[in-house]
Amino acid sequence: MVKQADRFDAYGLWLVACGTVALLFPAAASATKLDLFSNVEIRAGNYQRLVYGDTRNSQPIFSENATLGFVIKGIQLEKTRESAMDVGIVLQSIGPGASSNTIISPQFTDAAARLPNSNGTPFIRSAYVKIYKFIRPGITATFGRQDFLLGQGITLSGEDLGLAGGRLEVDKILNSVKADLFAFRPFKTNRFFKIYGATLFYPSTEGLWQIYHFQEKDDGPVRDIMFDALSKTKKFTGVRYFLSQKQLTFDGEAVIQRGTAKKIGGGTGNYEAHAFMLKGSWNQDITFFGQSKVRLAYGRSSGNPGRDSATDKAFFPAFGSKFNGLERRGYGAIAGASLYDIIKTSSTANGLPYGISGLNIINLGVDLPYKKLIISADIYKFRASKNANNGSLQIASEWNLKASYPMGETLQLNAVYAVFTPLGIYPQSREAKLAYGAISAKF
Repeated sequence: MVKQADRFDAYGLWLVACGTVALLFPAAASATKLDLFSNVEIRAGNYQRLVYGDTRNSQPIFSENATLGFVIKGIQLEKTRESAMDVGIVLQSIGPGASSNTIISPQFTDAAARLPNSNGTPFIRSAYVKIYKFIRPGITATFGRQDFLLGQGITLSGEDLGLAGGRLEVDKILNSVKADLFAFRPFKTNRFFKIYGATLFYPSTEGLWQIYHFQEKDDGPVRDIMFDALSKTKKFTGVRYFLSQKQLTFDGEAVIQRGTAKKIGGGTGNYEAHAFMLKGSWNQDITFFGQSKVRLAYGRSSGNPGRDSATDKAFFPAFGSKFNGLERRGYGAIAGASLYDIIKTSSTANGLPYGISGLNIINLGVDLPYKKLIISADIYKFRASKNANNGSLQIASEWNLKASYPMGETLQLNAVYAVFTPLGIYPQSREAKLAYGAISAKF
């Protein structure tokens, strides 16, 4: 009965949101434009024999991930010259579904704990005001909770929650160079972080260069890779190059991490780390299949060679992209690896066994069209950068098979089968498996 009540409350909130929009926005409708959009993904899957320490966990999961957005566009600001603004509200609902078993496996607790609600009750993902020609032409300002992705998302991403703060987009500060200035105050665990920085975009003759720098400040106690910090400040400087042509796509990004920390036990610590990710794809017409795509990716992050040091050399941002609803997002359907962590196989901050840090990731994949299906196959290899225990560096390998059936531009069916094979750093080498089906719809 409690689950049913939660679902009724959730749907009630959706109806209230729709009704509020209908009541408040009709006066503006004649002079402005109201955009509505929605995305829904329903997944049913089963994780088997997931590694966690010396034990294995299995977890059936049925998840619902939905967004509903309202954006009023083109609101004229009468007391300014040719300025206009958009007002947007996006609601998000993430939950295990009314008929799902309770999610108890430790591999999913971090994803659920970061959400305001993980039982399907809607929460505000975005609520913002976007002002065009702010102060002067060529400047666009966005204030409030908003979607944000820096580069590939290695260091900073709003994911399902958005980032609360402000952003200025400045066009043509020098010829074709564009600049973004941002300041965010995201909430994590039980406190607010402070993030502020800037990024420059330079469109070259063939591709797009991006250079960025930002500071991530945490004034609360935290368990990091090398030491426990009372407070810390990390600084990230990165460069990205993106190229997209008819047959070839390339996306490369490299990041340097620096910073300082106050240790809980006294004294200070330093952060000195780095990471990079190179991704490319090639489109080629293949006999029998037709227009196909080959994908290749290689990335690496630094790690700690020892256990006792005043310098943490493990790359580890707090707000990189790594979650999708109640599950992980990353390299491998099971591993869900980022450049610095993986699906939890232990209680450490990076999910790896104690003393192991940094990741090397290799991915080789192919997308093959067959009639109305798109069949994708991927192979992944995961290797640690450093093992302070002087043991193996081999983490795991994984292969994925995926079949996608687009029923139009707004509806798609997906089926995935994945096998994760633990390697040298784990005492048990029995494979973990995942099978799931999903339906995605949008308008």
